[in-house]
Amino acid sequence: MIITSISAQNVLKYAELEITDLPAQGLIAIDGANESGKSTIGETICFALFGRSFSLNADELQKLIRWGENRCSASLRFRVDDEQEYEIARFLDRDGNHGVRLNLVGQGEQPLAKGTEAVENAVYELLGYGYDEFIESFYLAQREITTPHPHSYAVKTMAGISSLEYVAYEYEEEIESEQESIEELKYEIGTIQQELDELEINTQDLPNLEQDKSQRVAAEEKLNVEVVDLEQASVDYQDAVPKIRSAKGARGRAKFFRFIFLLLALATGAAWGLLTRMPEHAYSEKLQTLITQYLPQWSAQHIPWLMYAAIGSALLFLLLWIRAGSLNGRIRKLQEAADNLSRKLTELQQAVPEQIDSEAEAPLTAMTEEASEVQAGESEDTPSFVATRDATEPRPDSQEISAMSRRIALCEAEPAEVRDAVGRELAWMRRELQQHQESIVRFDQQIWRERDRLSKAEKLAQTIASLSERVDEHEHRVYLRELARELLAGATRHLSQRFNRDLRDLVGRTLPMFTEERYEHLQIDDDLTVRVFSSEKRDFMDLEEISSGTQRQIMLAVRLALSQELVNSTVQSKQFIFLDEPFAFFDRERTLSALKVLPELSDDITQIWIVAQEFPDAHPFDRTIHCTRDQQAMVLAAHRDIDTQAPAETGADG
Repeated sequence: MIITSISAQNVLKYAELEITDLPAQGLIAIDGANESGKSTIGETICFALFGRSFSLNADELQKLIRWGENRCSASLRFRVDDEQEYEIARFLDRDGNHGVRLNLVGQGEQPLAKGTEAVENAVYELLGYGYDEFIESFYLAQREITTPHPHSYAVKTMAGISSLEYVAYEYEEEIESEQESIEELKYEIGTIQQELDELEINTQDLPNLEQDKSQRVAAEEKLNVEVVDLEQASVDYQDAVPKIRSAKGARGRAKFFRFIFLLLALATGAAWGLLTRMPEHAYSEKLQTLITQYLPQWSAQHIPWLMYAAIGSALLFLLLWIRAGSLNGRIRKLQEAADNLSRKLTELQQAVPEQIDSEAEAPLTAMTEEASEVQAGESEDTPSFVATRDATEPRPDSQEISAMSRRIALCEAEPAEVRDAVGRELAWMRRELQQHQESIVRFDQQIWRERDRLSKAEKLAQTIASLSERVDEHEHRVYLRELARELLAGATRHLSQRFNRDLRDLVGRTLPMFTEERYEHLQIDDDLTVRVFSSEKRDFMDLEEISSGTQRQIMLAVRLALSQELVNSTVQSKQFIFLDEPFAFFDRERTLSALKVLPELSDDITQIWIVAQEFPDAHPFDRTIHCTRDQQAMVLAAHRDIDTQAPAETGADG
């Protein structure tokens, strides 16, 4: 960047400042006594370019406005790469209004950028540096020349490490954010884990409950079948008893008549055989006499009727035999109902205990202790599942059942007795059945609660797993960023070392010219601590060991080397430099030596502004600007020195 002209109104000392047709190459000298407005020119350049002032803080910028005025303005024209000429115009008033535009010269109606932020970005893109780099390199304010600060943003930018440090800083903030996220997630995991632990999940509880419920359901189904079977057996017995008794009566009669007809068949058959086979026998005669006595009409021709009677009696005997056998079968079949009822009563007494198995109830009772607290808080209308027995209808005891079973087996028990005994047994069984059903309901409730607990535990476990995965992701991101920071630190060290090496090389070329070959080499550490090699002592010396004038010569060489480094790394075009009082405390010889050397230092830094109270008369300048304390305006055109107005109040300190 080469300045071609400066124009300002009401900036610090000057009501009007205008310097035009500035040379692109050479020394521009600004001299004058203290408070004559020399530094105002440099401050005007800073204000026009960056809206800043070296001598004022950002919140004090209104002090740039000349005393007694309400606003100030500054315009700066410059070239970049000897191509287009740009103009940046800026104004500021006491109300804090701050305006600026950047445009090509002659195209003010079509600005390239407008507004402080937009112009700041555009200037940075155009020049390759901002205010901080400018102050550290191309603008030497009126101050003591000291060692550059190794941690300044400008020096880091020159070294090429500012962007790396910015990225490293971003990574550091991201790592802190990731670690905060990790801590938050771990805290959340701990909270959820505590909630999960409070559930006290036992994976065997649900299978045990389901198994116990299955057993209870099976027992309930079996008992239900037993109730139905016992009811049916009781009905069958009560139906069978009169039939058995009737059949037994019929069987008795059949056996009686069967016996009678057997005797009759034997008697008539024997009589027939005796009368037909042995008619002469004494028994035959007696039988004939006996028959004739009772049957006067009996004759010999009626003897076959005896055979017929025998046959008929035999047939009737057989029929009655069959009838008795049939009745025996019927009785046996009907007896099965009695045997079935008797057996069932005996089996039920042995198989179904007096109370529900306490071992089966124990797991449910243990697991419902907690649930009972929940139930206690539920509505009073909630039905209770505590079974109670009807004390007025006790179950028949084992002796009664045994005796009843024997009598039933013998069909001696009356239906009314059976109805009473079996009715009491059935009533007890139904109560037991209700107990089973209520237990099943309690099991269902507990299973539902356990499943709900397991579902909640599963969701909590899934949440913990998900949060753990997120923790792993955050930790992986932390690892990647820490690795990136290590790589950036290595790259920063490499660039810093290369910057120091380049800076040493640049200073090594300029230092002998400033010190008349007495000092040739500098040792610049990573923290930019400077030590100089003395040709006379043949050793490196701390700056405190040499004179203050020589120190300033050395540090001026370092500052100029920084400027050249910024040109090499960023600007890469012709550049101006503004040196405000660089020769303070220099003697005449050192000043002359420095003035002679400055134009020869760099092919890139061609426009060199130098401010001093006075310069040696023997040295020529490409442009000289003389300032006096009583001037209010300066209008300087090509090949013309100061044009001053009448004295007036000076306003701000120059």
